Amino acid sequence: AQAILAQALPSSGTLVPPKTRRGPSFVLEMKFAVVVGIAALVTNAFALKQDPCAGCDESLSLSYQACARDHGDPCVELNGAGIVGKGPGTKKDVGCCMKKEKHARCLTCKSMDCQYATCNVNKKYYTERTLTKKADRDHDKAMKVAGWGA
Repeated sequence: AQAILAQALPSSGTLVPPKTRRGPSFVLEMKFAVVVGIAALVTNAFALKQDPCAGCDESLSLSYQACARDHGDPCVELNGAGIVGKGPGTKKDVGCCMKKEKHARCLTCKSMDCQYATCNVNKKYYTERTLTKKADRDHDKAMKVAGWGA
């Protein structure tokens, strides 16, 4: 221990700092680290934001309905015996659970107020095939002409 202390303490009795690395490779490494840090900040600042309302179309509603038909609530967690229980478990169907969550998000997006064109929303999501009042009246007239109804 005295030998190590003798190396660290010169004859003057003060500690000498260890030699630092200041060669050209050290400077290049520091420049590289600064460039990588700036690039990471710029990437985060200009990253594209995902649109939560994208993909709200008829194909999603059809796939959601197929999942609801096949699995009921696909997000329910099952225990090891395959029985719905309290606590953690495995989901009935993960893909269908994601479709169910996306469907719920699309219904929320549908009701968003985009007064100043700040969002891209399908206002007809899940009602693309809804009959209009005019179509109902035309249908009723045609039925009466054909002798159906009162």
